[in-house]
Amino acid sequence: MTDITIPKTVSRRSFGAMSLMVPAIAGLAGARYARAASSGQFSDERVLVNAVRKMRSRTDGGLRSGWLEAKRFAYIDGEITPLLILLAGTISTSRDNGDGTFDINVVETTYYLDVETRELLDTLAMPGTGKIVKVPLYRSGPAAVTVGAKTAISELATGEEGVVSEGGEDAPSAFAPKGDVKLERSVGPAVIDGNTVWIQTEEYGRVFPADPKDARVFYKESAIWQGKMDELLDPDVVAASAKLSYSAASSWRPWMEMGDIKGHTMSSGIGATCDSLSDMHEEWLRLTRIHHPDILDNPEGVLRGET
Repeated sequence: MTDITIPKTVSRRSFGAMSLMVPAIAGLAGARYARAASSGQFSDERVLVNAVRKMRSRTDGGLRSGWLEAKRFAYIDGEITPLLILLAGTISTSRDNGDGTFDINVVETTYYLDVETRELLDTLAMPGTGKIVKVPLYRSGPAAVTVGAKTAISELATGEEGVVSEGGEDAPSAFAPKGDVKLERSVGPAVIDGNTVWIQTEEYGRVFPADPKDARVFYKESAIWQGKMDELLDPDVVAASAKLSYSAASSWRPWMEMGDIKGHTMSSGIGATCDSLSDMHEEWLRLTRIHHPDILDNPEGVLRGET
Protein backbone atom coordinates (compact mmCIF):
# COMPACT_ATOMS: atom_id res chain seq x y z
CA MET A 1 0.00 0.00 0.00
CA THR A 2 1.42 3.38 -0.91
CA ASP A 3 2.02 6.03 1.71
CA ILE A 4 -0.88 8.47 2.18
CA THR A 5 0.00 12.15 2.29
CA ILE A 6 -2.33 14.15 4.54
CA PRO A 7 -2.92 17.75 3.37
CA LYS A 8 -3.42 20.55 5.88
CA THR A 9 -6.75 21.45 4.30
CA VAL A 10 -8.92 18.78 2.70
CA SER A 11 -11.10 19.90 -0.18
CA ARG A 12 -14.70 18.76 -0.35
CA ARG A 13 -14.05 17.03 -3.67
CA SER A 14 -11.04 15.05 -2.44
CA PHE A 15 -12.64 14.20 0.90
CA GLY A 16 -15.01 11.65 -0.65
CA ALA A 17 -12.12 9.63 -1.98
CA MET A 18 -10.20 9.84 1.29
CA SER A 19 -13.15 8.54 3.29
CA LEU A 20 -12.64 5.22 1.52
CA MET A 21 -9.43 4.75 3.51
CA VAL A 22 -11.26 3.23 6.48
CA PRO A 23 -12.70 0.13 4.74
CA ALA A 24 -9.51 -0.25 2.71
CA ILE A 25 -7.32 -0.36 5.80
CA ALA A 26 -9.81 -2.60 7.58
CA GLY A 27 -9.45 -5.10 4.74
CA LEU A 28 -5.67 -4.93 5.04
CA ALA A 29 -5.91 -5.58 8.77
CA GLY A 30 -7.98 -8.71 8.18
CA ALA A 31 -5.58 -10.05 5.57
CA ARG A 32 -2.53 -9.67 7.80
CA TYR A 33 -4.07 -10.38 11.21
CA ALA A 34 -2.45 -13.79 11.71
CA ARG A 35 0.97 -12.37 10.91
CA ALA A 36 0.45 -9.35 13.16
CA ALA A 37 -0.78 -11.31 16.16
CA SER A 38 2.55 -13.07 16.58
CA SER A 39 4.86 -10.47 15.08
CA GLY A 40 7.77 -9.19 17.09
CA GLN A 41 7.63 -6.82 20.02
CA PHE A 42 4.10 -5.53 19.37
CA SER A 43 2.71 -8.73 20.88
CA ASP A 44 3.85 -7.21 24.21
CA GLU A 45 0.97 -5.06 25.47
CA ARG A 46 3.27 -2.47 27.03
CA VAL A 47 5.12 -1.97 23.75
CA LEU A 48 1.80 -1.77 21.90
CA VAL A 49 0.33 0.82 24.26
CA ASN A 50 3.55 2.85 24.33
CA ALA A 51 3.49 2.97 20.52
CA VAL A 52 0.00 4.49 20.63
CA ARG A 53 1.22 6.99 23.24
CA LYS A 54 4.03 8.06 20.88
CA MET A 55 1.57 8.56 18.03
CA ARG A 56 -1.10 10.37 20.06
CA SER A 57 1.15 12.44 22.29
CA ARG A 58 4.76 12.44 23.57
CA THR A 59 6.62 10.28 26.08
CA ASP A 60 8.65 13.17 27.56
CA GLY A 61 5.67 15.15 28.90
CA GLY A 62 5.84 17.74 26.13
CA LEU A 63 2.95 19.25 24.19
CA ARG A 64 1.49 17.51 21.12
CA SER A 65 -1.42 18.50 18.91
CA GLY A 66 -3.59 16.66 16.41
CA TRP A 67 -6.49 17.20 14.04
CA LEU A 68 -9.34 15.21 12.56
CA GLU A 69 -11.70 15.99 9.67
CA ALA A 70 -14.69 13.72 9.17
CA LYS A 71 -17.94 13.74 7.27
CA ARG A 72 -21.00 12.91 9.38
CA PHE A 73 -24.18 11.37 7.99
CA ALA A 74 -27.64 10.86 9.45
CA TYR A 75 -29.11 7.34 9.14
CA ILE A 76 -32.92 7.19 9.38
CA ASP A 77 -34.94 4.16 8.28
CA GLY A 78 -32.40 3.22 5.62
CA GLU A 79 -32.06 6.78 4.30
CA ILE A 80 -28.59 8.31 4.46
CA THR A 81 -28.28 12.11 4.53
CA PRO A 82 -25.03 14.11 4.64
CA LEU A 83 -25.28 16.14 7.83
CA LEU A 84 -22.09 18.13 8.43
CA ILE A 85 -18.33 18.18 8.39
CA LEU A 86 -16.69 17.68 11.77
CA LEU A 87 -13.36 19.46 12.25
CA ALA A 88 -11.68 18.66 15.55
CA GLY A 89 -8.36 19.57 17.10
CA THR A 90 -6.63 18.53 20.30
CA ILE A 91 -3.69 19.61 22.41
CA SER A 92 -2.32 17.13 24.91
CA THR A 93 0.39 15.91 27.22
CA SER A 94 0.78 12.40 28.62
CA ARG A 95 2.33 10.50 31.51
CA ASP A 96 3.14 6.84 32.08
CA ASN A 97 1.13 5.26 34.90
CA GLY A 98 3.70 2.47 35.32
CA ASP A 99 1.09 -0.27 34.97
CA GLY A 100 0.93 -0.66 31.20
CA THR A 101 -1.41 2.33 30.78
CA PHE A 102 -0.88 6.03 30.26
CA ASP A 103 -2.95 9.11 31.00
CA ILE A 104 -3.34 11.66 28.25
CA ASN A 105 -4.38 15.12 29.43
CA VAL A 106 -6.29 16.59 26.53
CA VAL A 107 -8.25 19.67 25.48
CA GLU A 108 -10.45 19.25 22.41
CA THR A 109 -12.33 21.77 20.30
CA THR A 110 -14.70 20.76 17.53
CA TYR A 111 -16.30 22.85 14.81
CA TYR A 112 -19.26 21.77 12.69
CA LEU A 113 -19.08 22.95 9.08
CA ASP A 114 -21.57 23.07 6.21
CA VAL A 115 -21.08 20.13 3.86
CA GLU A 116 -21.29 22.32 0.73
CA THR A 117 -19.76 25.66 1.71
CA ARG A 118 -17.50 24.60 4.62
CA GLU A 119 -18.75 27.63 6.55
CA LEU A 120 -19.11 27.29 10.31
CA LEU A 121 -22.67 26.19 11.03
CA ASP A 122 -24.83 28.39 13.25
CA THR A 123 -28.05 26.49 12.53
CA LEU A 124 -28.86 23.21 10.79
CA ALA A 125 -32.03 21.76 9.25
CA MET A 126 -32.31 18.24 10.67
CA PRO A 127 -33.48 15.40 8.42
CA GLY A 128 -36.57 13.54 9.57
CA THR A 129 -37.99 16.52 11.45
CA GLY A 130 -37.14 19.50 9.23
CA LYS A 131 -36.51 21.41 12.45
CA ILE A 132 -33.95 24.23 12.36
CA VAL A 133 -31.69 23.70 15.36
CA LYS A 134 -28.92 25.77 16.91
CA VAL A 135 -25.47 24.23 16.34
CA PRO A 136 -23.19 24.69 19.38
CA LEU A 137 -19.44 24.97 19.54
CA TYR A 138 -17.74 22.16 21.43
CA ARG A 139 -14.81 22.40 23.80
CA SER A 140 -13.83 19.87 26.44
CA GLY A 141 -11.05 19.52 28.96
CA PRO A 142 -8.54 19.63 30.31
CA ALA A 143 -9.38 16.08 31.27
CA ALA A 144 -7.24 12.99 31.81
CA VAL A 145 -8.05 9.99 29.62
CA THR A 146 -6.59 6.60 30.55
CA VAL A 147 -5.43 4.44 27.66
CA GLY A 148 -4.44 0.79 27.97
CA ALA A 149 -4.71 -2.49 26.10
CA LYS A 150 -8.16 -2.84 27.69
CA THR A 151 -9.68 -0.16 29.91
CA ALA A 152 -13.17 -0.02 31.45
CA ILE A 153 -14.43 3.04 33.31
CA SER A 154 -17.74 3.60 35.09
CA GLU A 155 -18.45 6.92 36.75
CA LEU A 156 -21.08 9.47 37.53
CA ALA A 157 -20.64 12.57 35.39
CA THR A 158 -22.44 15.81 34.69
CA GLY A 159 -23.03 15.60 30.97
CA GLU A 160 -19.68 15.68 29.21
CA GLU A 161 -17.13 16.71 31.82
CA GLY A 162 -15.52 20.05 31.11
CA VAL A 163 -17.66 21.01 28.13
CA VAL A 164 -17.52 24.70 27.29
CA SER A 165 -19.76 26.11 24.59
CA GLU A 166 -21.31 29.32 23.35
CA GLY A 167 -24.71 27.78 24.05
CA GLY A 168 -24.93 29.32 27.52
CA GLU A 169 -25.03 27.75 30.98
CA ASP A 170 -27.06 24.77 29.72
CA ALA A 171 -24.54 24.05 26.95
CA PRO A 172 -23.13 20.81 28.46
CA SER A 173 -26.57 19.18 28.18
CA ALA A 174 -26.47 19.90 24.43
CA PHE A 175 -24.04 16.99 24.03
CA ALA A 176 -25.03 14.50 26.73
CA PRO A 177 -27.49 14.37 29.64
CA LYS A 178 -26.50 14.07 33.28
CA GLY A 179 -26.13 10.45 34.27
CA ASP A 180 -23.96 7.37 34.69
CA VAL A 181 -21.14 7.16 32.13
CA LYS A 182 -19.64 3.83 31.10
CA LEU A 183 -16.55 3.78 28.89
CA GLU A 184 -14.62 0.91 27.35
CA ARG A 185 -11.33 1.46 25.51
CA SER A 186 -8.95 -0.98 23.84
CA VAL A 187 -5.72 -0.93 21.84
CA GLY A 188 -4.65 -3.43 19.16
CA PRO A 189 -3.93 -5.43 17.21
CA ALA A 190 -0.86 -4.13 15.41
CA VAL A 191 -0.58 -4.83 11.69
CA ILE A 192 2.89 -4.70 10.17
CA ASP A 193 4.03 -4.30 6.58
CA GLY A 194 7.73 -3.54 6.26
CA ASN A 195 8.43 -0.41 8.31
CA THR A 196 4.75 0.61 8.39
CA VAL A 197 2.64 -0.23 11.44
CA TRP A 198 -1.12 0.16 11.82
CA ILE A 199 -2.60 0.00 15.33
CA GLN A 200 -6.32 0.05 16.00
CA THR A 201 -7.88 1.78 19.00
CA GLU A 202 -11.53 1.45 20.04
CA GLU A 203 -13.74 3.47 22.35
CA TYR A 204 -17.34 2.73 23.34
CA GLY A 205 -19.14 5.17 25.62
CA ARG A 206 -22.69 5.14 26.97
CA VAL A 207 -24.58 7.61 29.13
CA PHE A 208 -27.48 6.28 31.20
CA PRO A 209 -29.46 9.44 32.09
CA ALA A 210 -30.38 10.29 35.64
CA ASP A 211 -33.69 11.65 34.31
CA PRO A 212 -35.67 8.75 32.75
CA LYS A 213 -37.24 11.20 30.29
CA ASP A 214 -33.85 11.78 28.67
CA ALA A 215 -32.72 9.47 25.89
CA ARG A 216 -29.64 7.29 26.32
CA VAL A 217 -26.55 8.46 24.47
CA PHE A 218 -23.89 6.24 22.95
CA TYR A 219 -20.68 6.74 21.03
CA LYS A 220 -18.60 4.04 19.29
CA GLU A 221 -15.29 5.08 17.74
CA SER A 222 -12.72 3.08 15.81
CA ALA A 223 -9.40 4.65 14.87
CA ILE A 224 -6.48 3.18 12.94
CA TRP A 225 -3.16 4.87 13.61
CA GLN A 226 -0.39 4.59 11.00
CA GLY A 227 3.22 5.00 12.11
CA LYS A 228 6.75 3.87 11.38
CA MET A 229 8.12 0.87 13.22
CA ASP A 230 11.64 2.26 13.63
CA GLU A 231 10.23 5.36 15.36
CA LEU A 232 7.77 3.42 17.51
CA LEU A 233 10.41 1.00 18.84
CA ASP A 234 13.29 3.46 19.24
CA PRO A 235 13.50 4.50 22.94
CA ASP A 236 15.15 7.78 21.93
CA VAL A 237 12.12 8.83 19.84
CA VAL A 238 9.62 10.56 22.13
CA ALA A 239 6.99 11.44 19.49
CA ALA A 240 6.36 9.37 16.37
CA SER A 241 4.87 10.71 13.16
CA ALA A 242 1.31 9.47 12.81
CA LYS A 243 -1.66 9.52 10.47
CA LEU A 244 -5.17 8.53 11.38
CA SER A 245 -8.16 6.84 9.77
CA TYR A 246 -11.38 7.26 11.74
CA SER A 247 -14.92 5.94 11.82
CA ALA A 248 -17.64 6.38 14.43
CA ALA A 249 -21.30 5.76 15.17
CA SER A 250 -23.25 7.88 17.63
CA SER A 251 -26.78 8.48 18.82
CA TRP A 252 -28.56 11.75 18.24
CA ARG A 253 -27.14 14.48 20.43
CA PRO A 254 -29.62 16.54 22.48
CA TRP A 255 -28.81 19.68 20.46
CA MET A 256 -30.17 17.93 17.35
CA GLU A 257 -33.69 17.82 18.88
CA MET A 258 -34.60 14.58 17.08
CA GLY A 259 -37.21 13.49 19.63
CA ASP A 260 -38.51 9.97 18.94
CA ILE A 261 -36.98 9.69 15.46
CA LYS A 262 -35.19 6.33 15.37
CA GLY A 263 -31.73 6.57 13.85
CA HIS A 264 -28.15 7.57 14.50
CA THR A 265 -25.15 9.24 12.90
CA MET A 266 -22.12 7.73 11.21
CA SER A 267 -18.80 9.46 10.55
CA SER A 268 -15.59 8.67 8.70
CA GLY A 269 -12.49 10.75 8.18
CA ILE A 270 -8.77 11.26 8.43
CA GLY A 271 -6.32 13.08 10.65
CA ALA A 272 -2.74 13.45 11.84
CA THR A 273 -0.68 14.47 14.83
CA CYS A 274 1.59 17.51 14.68
CA ASP A 275 4.74 18.46 16.55
CA SER A 276 3.84 22.16 16.37
CA LEU A 277 0.52 23.98 16.59
CA SER A 278 1.54 25.90 13.47
CA ASP A 279 1.37 22.62 11.52
CA MET A 280 -2.27 22.03 12.42
CA HIS A 281 -5.17 21.99 9.94
CA GLU A 282 -5.38 25.52 8.53
CA GLU A 283 -9.16 25.84 8.94
CA TRP A 284 -8.96 24.64 12.54
CA LEU A 285 -6.28 27.24 13.25
CA ARG A 286 -8.38 30.01 11.71
CA LEU A 287 -11.51 29.07 13.67
CA THR A 288 -9.61 28.58 16.91
CA ARG A 289 -8.02 32.00 16.58
CA ILE A 290 -11.56 33.44 16.46
CA HIS A 291 -13.34 31.29 19.05
CA HIS A 292 -10.67 29.90 21.41
CA PRO A 293 -7.56 32.10 21.05
CA ASP A 294 -6.25 31.06 24.47
CA ILE A 295 -5.50 27.59 23.09
CA LEU A 296 -3.10 29.07 20.53
CA ASP A 297 -1.67 31.79 22.80
CA ASN A 298 -1.08 29.69 25.92
CA PRO A 299 -1.60 25.96 25.24
CA GLU A 300 0.41 24.83 28.27
CA GLY A 301 -1.68 27.08 30.53
CA VAL A 302 -4.89 25.76 29.00
CA LEU A 303 -3.81 22.17 29.72
CA ARG A 304 -3.08 23.18 33.33
CA GLY A 305 -6.58 24.65 33.60
CA GLU A 306 -5.33 28.21 34.01
CA THR A 307 -7.55 29.75 31.30
